[in-house]
Amino acid sequence: MSDDSNKETSSPGYKILTEELYRRSLELVNLNKKVESLNQELQIANEGQANLIHIINHQIKGYLAKARNIFSELLTDHVYGEMPEPAKPMLEEGFKSLTEGVDFVQDFLNASNIEKGTFVYNMQPMDLGMIVTEVIEKQKEVAKGKGLSLELVVAPGEYSMKGDASQLGQAVRNLIDNSIKYTPSGNVKVQMTNDKGKILLTIKDTGVGISEELKPKLFTKGGRDKDSLKINVNSTGFGLSFVKGVAEAHKGRVWAESPGSNHGSTFYMELPVS
Repeated sequence: MSDDSNKETSSPGYKILTEELYRRSLELVNLNKKVESLNQELQIANEGQANLIHIINHQIKGYLAKARNIFSELLTDHVYGEMPEPAKPMLEEGFKSLTEGVDFVQDFLNASNIEKGTFVYNMQPMDLGMIVTEVIEKQKEVAKGKGLSLELVVAPGEYSMKGDASQLGQAVRNLIDNSIKYTPSGNVKVQMTNDKGKILLTIKDTGVGISEELKPKLFTKGGRDKDSLKINVNSTGFGLSFVKGVAEAHKGRVWAESPGSNHGSTFYMELPVS
């Protein structure tokens, strides 16, 4: 080795560089160990989540649905005899609470399956206008119970498309139900238009509006405002995430606008005709 080479390897700069490279190598080794450990923890967490979802889907949902059906039969099936009038309000409240429980579990499961990409859609020719009309008719009683008016305006046009009628119906119901629940007074107006091959569903309410804090996470899994439970104690935070997944699965999109808290909201779902 030449004298120049010996001088280079023994120089202070060379030693500092060597020590720095050694330190960086140790950091990289430690970082790799941490990543491997986190991967193992994540795998365990994913397995635990999968088991939890399995239990929710096959047991908890089943228990709730069975109990709801019992209340339903007691209220409607006279095989068990006419229920005493004083008992009916309690039976009706039990049926209502269990229905909300089943809906809560279903929203959670649907959002989880959509996020994992395991949700299966049954795409068939259908009429979205008819589905929206049916949903509105059912939701009118809910709105009336809160003292709200619910109006539907469908512009002339073609609303036939290929899609999953059941899931689109649920998505529309979630949007309208969301506006009803977060509108203490006033009205909810629903409009449908078909412009240049795109169906646009608009739901405008006079409700609590959307805060700046909530806007970025509104359509995310579990996304809700810190004050949501004060207004809607049954808020799951999964309903709008489900809507987003359904819209995107149909090559559409969903979004919302609001001037801010206490100034109402407008939700939009846009879907292609074919």
